Amino acid sequence: MLTAQLAPRCAELVALDVAEQALEQARRRCATLPQVEFRRASFPGEAPAGRFDLILLSEVVYYLDRADIARAGRWIENGLAPGGDLLLVHWTGPTDYPLSGDTASELVLEAVAGFTRPVLGRRHDRYRLDLVRRPPPAGPGAGLPP
Repeated sequence: MLTAQLAPRCAELVALDVAEQALEQARRRCATLPQVEFRRASFPGEAPAGRFDLILLSEVVYYLDRADIARAGRWIENGLAPGGDLLLVHWTGPTDYPLSGDTASELVLEAVAGFTRPVLGRRHDRYRLDLVRRPPPAGPGAGLPP
């Protein structure tokens, strides 16, 4: 459902899930949204290459261990475009997952702290939302090819 809500705001959107059944449901829900590409993949091991204006990790990080979160941080550093946003959304209630939503979010925020800046942090009874941004290049002409 989140992909269907986000897609109208995107020229291109790549959505990952490890579960084929979830992907099938999402494909049906987004059948009229040609800018959406669905891939069966695990994160971070099979994360797509490229530069992204927005990376959204929703309901996924608490399945990872600390080594995978460190690897995710390196992928985000390579994949998040200057001026791009990283949005984390996780359930904060009790879980049987390896990490709580709070711990998972804090570990990702630590992993990306060297190249992002906090924009927004909200914690509610049922979920947590954190938004960080990679600063754009500094100065006139920064980031332009020589």
